[in-house]
Amino acid sequence: MKMTKPTANILLLFISLLWGSGFVVTKIALDANVSAGFINFFRGFLFALLVLIFFNKKIFNMTFRDFKIGLIAGLLNFGGFLTQTIGVKYTTPSNNAFISATYVVLIPFIAWALYRKPLRLKSFISISLCMLGMVILTGVWNKALTINIGDIYSLICALFYAGSIVYLGYGARKADVSIVAFMLAMVQAIGGLIFFLSVEREPLAEINWSAAIVPLLYVSILCSFVAQTIQITAQKHTSATSAGLIMMLEGVFGSVFSVAFGFEAFTVNLFIGGMLIMLSLILMEADFQPLRVKILGSAKGRMTKTERRRAG
Repeated sequence: MKMTKPTANILLLFISLLWGSGFVVTKIALDANVSAGFINFFRGFLFALLVLIFFNKKIFNMTFRDFKIGLIAGLLNFGGFLTQTIGVKYTTPSNNAFISATYVVLIPFIAWALYRKPLRLKSFISISLCMLGMVILTGVWNKALTINIGDIYSLICALFYAGSIVYLGYGARKADVSIVAFMLAMVQAIGGLIFFLSVEREPLAEINWSAAIVPLLYVSILCSFVAQTIQITAQKHTSATSAGLIMMLEGVFGSVFSVAFGFEAFTVNLFIGGMLIMLSLILMEADFQPLRVKILGSAKGRMTKTERRRAG
């Protein structure tokens, strides 16, 4: 049975819910003394294992071209995951969720720089709203420009994610989805392991495994394997604008879960800053072309009637 657009949008909403909860779940794992590097290693390893189990035929037929595309995408993706995980360690899950989601605003500028895709006026309006929201959300306006280090990592994460999405959209269109997914997972696993062994070097014995194992399994299976598999399937049956708007709600869900689980209190700054960022994201993704055509068409129709009256 063919999937309908409403069903696809509901599935994408479910994905946003999973990703939003992932911010809080990652915070729980970090509080259980699991390092950022090990979280990424575990998440990537289990994700890669599941992709290999379900798509092993395609993986074993991987070409060098597929490998190269997947490697580049994987490095960009891993940079985003790592900085996001580090960021949530030093800031609130809500700040991490909203600031990381600004990748949507950055995408047009990176696409213009790398692939010469034209910039639109709404891009500049959107980035202005986004920056204003970040200023209010992070409290920079009343803290004498003291920005939390976790907020900076979250912003770097947004840059990595924007680069990854642009590359997948324009540089990796012909690559097989399952192969790219496998490479994303493998680079995350290997990169996380290298970062853990060379930079963190924290003993595994200090991890509170009873508190950490469920969050680790949650982000690996649900937030990575399940969410990305559903995303690939659902996006074939809905518009890009609808998908973008729905998936951006992960920031809202991340904030809701953060407040619900007691990681932060609900504040005016959180609400106003978050809403401005969400408004900027919606403005960036919304397509005003049909409305513009309708207005111009209506104006043209009225002009034609006037001209007819004059002619008569």
